[in-house]
Amino acid sequence: MAASKRADRRTALLLIAPAMLVLVAINIYPFIYALYISLHTFTLGRPTPPRYIGWSNYRDLLDDDRFINSLWVSFKFVAIAAAVEFLVGFALAFLFSAKLRGMATLRKLAILPIMVMPLASGLIWFYIFNENFGAMNWFAFLLGAPHRIPFLTDGKLAILSLVLADAWQWTPFVMLVMFAALQAIPEYVYEAAKMDGLTPWQTFWRVTLPLLRSAIWVVLVLRVVDAFRMIELIYLMTRGGPGGATETLSWYIYSTGFLDQDLGSAAAEAVVMIIAVSIIAQIFVRRLNYGAAT
Repeated sequence: MAASKRADRRTALLLIAPAMLVLVAINIYPFIYALYISLHTFTLGRPTPPRYIGWSNYRDLLDDDRFINSLWVSFKFVAIAAAVEFLVGFALAFLFSAKLRGMATLRKLAILPIMVMPLASGLIWFYIFNENFGAMNWFAFLLGAPHRIPFLTDGKLAILSLVLADAWQWTPFVMLVMFAALQAIPEYVYEAAKMDGLTPWQTFWRVTLPLLRSAIWVVLVLRVVDAFRMIELIYLMTRGGPGGATETLSWYIYSTGFLDQDLGSAAAEAVVMIIAVSIIAQIFVRRLNYGAAT
């Protein structure tokens, strides 16, 4: 019996070994290499090899105002974008759950933005919000606006423009996940709630929302993590401006590594970002496990 169990374990290890090697090659090795580079001074374009400097790159981040600002901008963008996408997507999921004629066609049309490449989406929204020749300013002029609206050159409007562009593309994803979760709720649950005399509002809070808890946490963790790494819209719409108002951590890492060619500092920033996102994701996962247990 013991020999049979060892053979089964060996067979299982052999079967999962290719997947584990791919996981190590794609995820673990790049992180270890980034950690190694973050402890060195490494500049692109210089023939000298990386020089070990210990934790200097990390200490420098504490005194870097741009880095602190990028953290704040990242958290602000993620909080606003995730909240908007979840609330609108959640509402649309309920709307498309209605048994009305034409809803199936509307659902298919609603998910089209997900299929657009992020770079193409950024280019589209750049032309929509451009202050000189954008479609939004053209409509504003037709409606009698006294001057051009600086969607991408005003600090507050620029971050909101990025949120709108991100929400346009990823709110349908939230809608799709929540719609699938709504369809998975058995009909007899609502019949039992009606027999107990619950109002539609009570049914939502006491029946529907608790049954959707797992799907809510899943979609939130996916959107939060994805919003943290978003760079395509910033690259095409604002380039981190004006005055750092849209300079998220992902853009600052790109700017440090490829524009300033300081790979050591960029690696340190990337490691901090990975740790921050991992902590946030772990909090969501713990909430998901707690919700599943209850």
